[in-house]
Amino acid sequence: MNSGSYYGTEVDGKWWKRYRGKGFFTRGGGDYWMDETGFHFRKMLTATPFTIGWDEMVSVRIGKSHAGRWGFGRPLLTIEFSSDARPLCAGFYLTSEWSQMEQIAGDISTKLSHLSDPPP
Repeated sequence: MNSGSYYGTEVDGKWWKRYRGKGFFTRGGGDYWMDETGFHFRKMLTATPFTIGWDEMVSVRIGKSHAGRWGFGRPLLTIEFSSDARPLCAGFYLTSEWSQMEQIAGDISTKLSHLSDPPP
């Protein structure tokens, strides 16, 4: 597991609308990891992580702000996904190094591209 911060989840591309489902509501620090089911984030002082499943993810990108919060020039990872038939976008600060964040985003993009490949 690695440490990071959860910046919140936008609803319908609007930073002032906050997603309240599946443990996403509260922003804060915690631990993240990826496995065969998706991207997981467990906030400090909580027992249960929230998960963005690979099958829910649409895309991933890196920026400098998310959900009305600026990252002070540091890279923020945003994961666009769909849940409850609504477009959502979750933001995370995982590392201050742009190259490391690009690697994380690349790993997620690679996984997403493999999921969309037709079976042989």
